Amino acid sequence: MKLIRKIILSLLIIIVLSGAGIYIYLLTLKPQYSGELTLKGLKQEVEVLFDDYGIPHIYAQNQEDAYFALGYVHAQERLFQMEILRRVSAGRLAEILGEELVETDRFFRTLGIKEIAGISAAKYLNDTTEPYQKCSFAYLAGLNQFIEKGKTPIEFHLIGIPKEKFMPEDLYLITGYMSFTFAMGLRIDPIVSRMMEKYGPEYLKDWAVNYIPGTEKIPVYSSSKSQHLPAKGLWQAGPVSSIQSERSGDPPEYSGGHPARSLLSNAINKILNNLPVPLFLGSNGWVVSGQKTKSGKVIFAFDAHIAYSQPSVWYEAHLECPGFSIYGNHLAGIPLAIIGHNRFAAWGFPMFENDDMDFYREKSNPENADQVWANDHWEDLQIREEVIKVKNGEEVTFKVRTSRHGPIMSDAIKNLNSRSSEKGSSGNEGELADSVEVGQGPVSLWWTFLKFPNQFLQAAWLFSNAEHIDDVRNAASIIHAPGLSVLYGDKKGNIAWWAAGKLIERPPHVNPKLILDGASGNDEPLGYYDFEQNPQSENPPSGFVYAANNQPDTIAGILYPGYYVPEDRAKRITGYLKSDKKWTVEEMKKMNTDVISDAYPIIAREIINLLNDTIPGTRDGNVNARLKKKVAQILIEWNGDHQLNDVAPVIYYKLIYHILQKTVADELGDEDFQTFLTTHLMKRTIPVLLRNDSSAWWDNVNTPDIRETRKMIFSEAFEQTVRELEDQLGSNILEWTWDKVHTVEHVHLVGRKKFFDKIFNAGPFPVPGGNEVINNYGFTMNGEGHYKVKFGPSMRILIDFADIENSLSINPTGQSGYFMSEHYDDQAEMYNKGIFRKQMMNREEIESTQTGRLVLKPE
Repeated sequence: MKLIRKIILSLLIIIVLSGAGIYIYLLTLKPQYSGELTLKGLKQEVEVLFDDYGIPHIYAQNQEDAYFALGYVHAQERLFQMEILRRVSAGRLAEILGEELVETDRFFRTLGIKEIAGISAAKYLNDTTEPYQKCSFAYLAGLNQFIEKGKTPIEFHLIGIPKEKFMPEDLYLITGYMSFTFAMGLRIDPIVSRMMEKYGPEYLKDWAVNYIPGTEKIPVYSSSKSQHLPAKGLWQAGPVSSIQSERSGDPPEYSGGHPARSLLSNAINKILNNLPVPLFLGSNGWVVSGQKTKSGKVIFAFDAHIAYSQPSVWYEAHLECPGFSIYGNHLAGIPLAIIGHNRFAAWGFPMFENDDMDFYREKSNPENADQVWANDHWEDLQIREEVIKVKNGEEVTFKVRTSRHGPIMSDAIKNLNSRSSEKGSSGNEGELADSVEVGQGPVSLWWTFLKFPNQFLQAAWLFSNAEHIDDVRNAASIIHAPGLSVLYGDKKGNIAWWAAGKLIERPPHVNPKLILDGASGNDEPLGYYDFEQNPQSENPPSGFVYAANNQPDTIAGILYPGYYVPEDRAKRITGYLKSDKKWTVEEMKKMNTDVISDAYPIIAREIINLLNDTIPGTRDGNVNARLKKKVAQILIEWNGDHQLNDVAPVIYYKLIYHILQKTVADELGDEDFQTFLTTHLMKRTIPVLLRNDSSAWWDNVNTPDIRETRKMIFSEAFEQTVRELEDQLGSNILEWTWDKVHTVEHVHLVGRKKFFDKIFNAGPFPVPGGNEVINNYGFTMNGEGHYKVKFGPSMRILIDFADIENSLSINPTGQSGYFMSEHYDDQAEMYNKGIFRKQMMNREEIESTQTGRLVLKPE
């Protein structure tokens, strides 16, 4: 017995000591916030003060040293995040995560972001003469110094990631991923094409594919001479590819079809959902001139909507050196602030949501599968070989084919209609080389991003160093993709909004939401509009500009096609800003965290009013009847609020889901329906479809003996909603509160595995808000009635130019990417409650709150 006790005691001691040793080791991996470091590549000493939220305030003698220091401290917090971001675009995830990421790698290798990143780096980072080049190389030098001398992040050990230096190409890989995530057309176009071909315009007319007349548009205001003139002076594609074949003619006999439309869309949707990094999805932003503020100075408000993850997307940093001062939000691995302000101006980038992607159905040569018809001749596809390394597996070799339009994306989708089989290095036929012939021909992708070298670094440097509104307008003009809105305000009182990006001019007959004819030459892009014809507004008489991802008005005489969201947020924002209120930052806080929908209560009342004679009263004593009456009354009285203790949103979203499921899932099929639910098209379609009593969608194509009506669908959905909520949350309707079903969890890549989720993830937290309210906590509707928030404000920023040194912000979780850091999730509670903190730029105040002082010395 004594021996057994000794053994147990010994084992306990070993366990405790091992645990203590692991804990102490993990503590040694924490970012260094104090002390001195000697680093190769610095010119002069740099001082980094960390405030009480772990945000670095970098004081240097020149810009290059400031960016060197930024690269170092950014890497010590976010190196793993940087590593994953560059690997996504390069198609190198399977190297570290195994064979389940092979198809994702195959997709990105086919897409070609790596190719354009190489072209961009060779063209724009081939020298160190320009200021943006000097800052970029300094940042890379600091980042690589941490890789060489710093502590290896724990994720590298857990996953088995080798440390590799960052190269100029990697900067463009990361900006390329940001551009890719804006592309809603990858999900929507194949579904719209399939519906058009299978069911025709009678069905498609009830989808809000294009602008809905009478809905809120982003206003334009420009003194440009090009206003309302027809397009002219079109840009032609540059050194990467040509816009149009020089020859034209009729294609050989051409056959259409739609057998694999949905397969393409669903495969892309699965790839997007499997990504280990967040998608960029939308934004709110507005700038109010001094005529509408109590201070008489511009107030700038912005929050970018991005999928939640851990660590959070943005890394904040404040840089100071003689003649230069900036407070910025940085994307992992990008040297220059994407969003931020200096002491003269502030800028932010709401998504434009324009359509810069088109699918083309190519005509293959039956005698040579690597040729397609181009106007009047067979044209060779460009072919390159790609090799995917696979962790604990054999390399996969495949070919990427590219037409004059762009990469053949149907080749990237596995296990669909097989055109041919190629061999991986293992020698097994068809392992990863299955391709799909969509509509009897391969499908290529025209994407504006792939047509030009990327000048985003130049634009970001111009934003950061802006001293005049002209500097920012010029910066906006050189962004070709992704489509961005640039919101701007400055201390001189200027406010502005520009749509940035090269906007495609298409032939008048082309519907860019459909898969286009790639053979005849009739559907080819004609060129690009000049930047002066992009939607824009400078110092409008209204005294404000805004962007909320809705349809912009036009300067060139057309409404640009896109994947815009409904007018809901836009109307709510303009309703606030059109008032006679003199705004303060405190009042802006309330607006920024507003969770009321003006649109949803109207829809809810229309549904209930249609069902009014079918919802029983309480006189019959039936418990379920009384419950249904209460449910209906709650929806009738709802003001659109989405607070934690509200009941109405719990009912509303489940009801809308069941109406949609009973209305469109029979035509779409289950997989397409699930994809449809993830799109802006679904949100725009709801009010259009639900108000059309004669829509063909109401009839279920699977019940030929019954012709369903709108009222029948509403009634069935209402009954099912009440029944399921009673089963899910009980018979006491007062307990059907929003906090029970609407939660957010910030998931780390490692935290996707059980056990590790408790260590690496932040949350879950119940949160207010909902779909398309200003405080936009977005989720996908479902039948289960639990709504896991996928995206929302990735930061909230409020800047009053009357007090630029005390601007406000908040981060969804925290500044650090290391789970043992005190700054890993120290802002989460404040963020969830709508509380802000300072973006400090006053050294005396920073020193009074600093928690660490790190001195970097040149070697």
